[in-house]
Order: sequence, then structure tokens, then C-alpha cells
Amino acid sequence: MSCTGGSTSSHSTRLSTRMALEPSAQTGSLARRELRQLLDTAQVDRDISDTAVLLATELVTNAVEHGRGSAYLDAAVRDRAIRLEVSDSSTVVPRPNTGVSELDERGRGLILIDALASRWGVLPRPDGKTVWCELDIA
Repeated sequence: MSCTGGSTSSHSTRLSTRMALEPSAQTGSLARRELRQLLDTAQVDRDISDTAVLLATELVTNAVEHGRGSAYLDAAVRDRAIRLEVSDSSTVVPRPNTGVSELDERGRGLILIDALASRWGVLPRPDGKTVWCELDIA
């Protein structure tokens, strides 16, 4: 389910982290490692944790490949959901690529996010945008 704007989740945050995303081949693996550590510390179920890491990887990859300027991953484990946000300096609002063939190796990130996240959307900002998603845990 996608939408533009903020989440309907207003639950308190148990743990959170912020990571600067450098345009580098190692960015995805560094983001996965830091998020996995956060989710393990919060004792999130392994299946949910694996899904959250996959969602974060897609968000981070899109920001590093298509965004401009500085980018950040913010991750928060809340009482009932994991919230992932990736902010960058591009004002281009991403849309799922519905023209992907089964032979294409790329272009499925937002389709995957739409299928696996409980909610997702885009928050336009004066200096760019934040693409966010939430994964329910309770």
C-alpha cells in the first residue's frame, strides 16, 4: 500500500539509528549491517528483521543511485512497527516501475517495497525528499 505523506503510526520509538549514505559500492552492506545490529538489539523476530533489511537495501540503493547530494538512512523500532526513512537531495518523486520484464535485472525496488511493506510513501521536502516505509511487528 503506498501513499504520499506521513505515516499513521504514532507509537513510541524503542530504538533508532541514523546513517549517512555515501555514494559507494559498500553503502548497501554497511547499511544492512547497522540495521541488523539495531534489529537484533531490539530483539525483532528474524523473519521480520530479514524483510526490514531487504526493504532498507532497496531504499538505500535507490537513494545512492538516483538521489543527489547527501543521503541518510533513519531506522526506528517502534512498539508496533519498524520505520525506515531514506532522505536525499533530489526532488524527483519515485514511482514503481511497472514496465519491468522478467528478464530485467533492475527496476523492481519500489514494486518490492509496495509488496512487502505495511505502508510506504514519499514526503517531499524543500531540499529534497524522504522515501519511507513501515513494517508492522505487532
